[in-house]
Amino acid sequence: MYLNQFFTEYDETITQSLNIDPLGMTMIWSSLGQAIFNNRVSSISNDVRNYTLNLVHHYVIKSLVDSTDAKLSGELEKVYGQIDSLAFKQTCLIFLENVFVFSMLAAESTKGVQTQGILGASNARLKISQDTAKRTPNAPLLFTRDPQGQLLVRQLTLGVSGRYKTPFIELSFFDKALRYHQPHSVSQWENAQAFISSHNGLRQLAETSVAFLKTLIKQTHSKPSVAWQDIPEDIKRQYVACFASSEVVGSYSKDFWLKVTALDQNASGSLYQAISELSCDHSSAQMCFEHALELETDEQEKKKLNDICQVEPFLAECELLFTVLMSQKLQTETEVYDTYCGLKRHVDSIISLASRLTHLVGSFSGSASRRFNALLSLGKLSHEESQHTMTALVDRLLEYHGEIMAQRGQSPWVEKDRQGNYRCYVTLRSLPEPVKRPYKSWHHKYYLDQFSQLIRGLEGKGHDANI
Repeated sequence: MYLNQFFTEYDETITQSLNIDPLGMTMIWSSLGQAIFNNRVSSISNDVRNYTLNLVHHYVIKSLVDSTDAKLSGELEKVYGQIDSLAFKQTCLIFLENVFVFSMLAAESTKGVQTQGILGASNARLKISQDTAKRTPNAPLLFTRDPQGQLLVRQLTLGVSGRYKTPFIELSFFDKALRYHQPHSVSQWENAQAFISSHNGLRQLAETSVAFLKTLIKQTHSKPSVAWQDIPEDIKRQYVACFASSEVVGSYSKDFWLKVTALDQNASGSLYQAISELSCDHSSAQMCFEHALELETDEQEKKKLNDICQVEPFLAECELLFTVLMSQKLQTETEVYDTYCGLKRHVDSIISLASRLTHLVGSFSGSASRRFNALLSLGKLSHEESQHTMTALVDRLLEYHGEIMAQRGQSPWVEKDRQGNYRCYVTLRSLPEPVKRPYKSWHHKYYLDQFSQLIRGLEGKGHDANI
């Protein structure tokens, strides 16, 4: 429950900051999406290269911590206490991520090396030599988790280790304190060791990194530093060879990740098959989910897909009505009604959908449940086709919107003024053409874009297509 709540709240924060979710629907659709993906796919964790990079880094740190001859210097003991401390592991993660980024940038002119999507690359470019023949950091790398050692602001949250921490917890590699030696973690680390040991490049990268870190932490300084040329070339070379692109990583890691994540099984497995069969790069999310529903045979898993297929038309129609309210700075009740009807809708379009979804209340919990229930109250309105009912529908939707914005500590985007007109205070939205937005067509994609990207990496395909 905690992990599912983390992703729904994270996605809520993202959509809120981007000003794209005035009705707070992210909590609802992400809850349904994570029921399928079990927190293995999200808006921030969807790339097989980063998945594998994080695995190798944690494997290196676990090996270092478990080693009998790895000792912190006296100065580092004052900072971190024990070598198995959370703070020390976090510092190792930051340092290894930085070495990876600079290694990739130094080799980005090499054929087959893709630096697009590498977290921290933009900031790293500002720290490298302008000599195109070198392309190396212009200052020593620091071993610290303090800001001066981070390529990204809040790197422990926004870097690879931060973005992929929750999936790794869900997969039982460690707990929230990065403790690797949990009873349920044993089999996962056995799988990881077998995988890394079977790949010459990953094995060499891990072994060389552990040996280098053992030397680095002997420095008698609270923030050890190392010049770029003093980092073993084997580390830099294997980073580039093993992580040149997501497609390269997928070519050798597909079987491992499917075994560990089980994303090719159950409801997610049916989506995996649907994406492959329909070429969902060119198909709608609705088509993919509906086809997956046809493919799935297990009733419990089928329900997860069916819940989305039932809920999304309702959410999409609510979003469309709010778009109508945001299409003009000032509108009368009659103008809103006429515009809405011009989109081939009628007053009962939303009300009838809401009235048929009450049986799905149990599919949600927490904030998602409260929001879904609040929207379902629209189903209690009259089904009469009239201006009066339309006004009641719009006013109830605006009341809900106001509650969402108040929870965020923000002002409503649209309000009804004292004259009974609707005023929009933010950037206007364009209305879709009716033919491109037929009744009950979908708006949200339930992580299908992100899942498709992960699949493209696993299958060794490009990442340039959009659903």
